[in-house]
Amino acid sequence: MKHRNVVKAAVRNAYAIEWAKTHTLQDLEDLVNEMSDLGEDVSDISRLLFDLHELDRSLSTDEMIAIPETSEQAEIAG
Repeated sequence: MKHRNVVKAAVRNAYAIEWAKTHTLQDLEDLVNEMSDLGEDVSDISRLLFDLHELDRSLSTDEMIAIPETSEQAEIAG
């Protein structure tokens, strides 16, 4: 029984990963809102969504910082 639960969890995770590969954060937000409207507990998914937004924001900030550094290095070298 324990192994069956582990396998079921792994299959759910695989489906979630495949879904995430083909959808956006907005899609996940829409899904959370729809599930919430249906009365489902979405607290775990909401925390995940928040974390993903923070990660996305962090990556965007890193890219914005890296561009000026690269430009400055090019000016110094050139």
